Amino acid sequence: MDTKLKGDIAEQAAILQALKRGWGVLRTLGDRLPYDLVFDLQGILVKVQVKSAWYYEPNRSFIADNRRTKTNRRQMIHQAYSTSDFDFALIHLEKLDLFYVFPVDVFITYASQIYFVESDKRQRKPRSATYRDAWALISNWAAHRETCMRKPVKVGEASCGGNPEPSFSDTFIEEGVET
Repeated sequence: MDTKLKGDIAEQAAILQALKRGWGVLRTLGDRLPYDLVFDLQGILVKVQVKSAWYYEPNRSFIADNRRTKTNRRQMIHQAYSTSDFDFALIHLEKLDLFYVFPVDVFITYASQIYFVESDKRQRKPRSATYRDAWALISNWAAHRETCMRKPVKVGEASCGGNPEPSFSDTFIEEGVET
């Protein structure tokens, strides 16, 4: 199975998880943008980058690349992501039907690859364990964003100075408002 197909499978699995949570899902056209999907959580849009992890038998771990890969016919170029590229990265471990949900600022701090060891025999939990199936991070982020973006309105501010049916007088024309 090639990497494009694995990526498509991971995206479809992410869409299914979002829909199960009651979120809207928007898909991008092509692969030019630094994100793959947009989740709509009650009007708050969340840009999501989806990655598929592969299983590496020698050390019994899953590996995901955390760089953007651009390809053409002759070469493959890897670029680091920035915090403005997307809001969350979803890493899909298909073999386990599991996602790791990383905020972008955490995701970009890893080196070029992230290793996921899914074993109870570990002596200590890895840093990534916090983000295992952490879908609530997206909901909490959207709720926080909603309260930060929407400022309370004082009585009268929403209706042009308190008049619920403002008349468009000459004062509005002088201020540049067309009638």
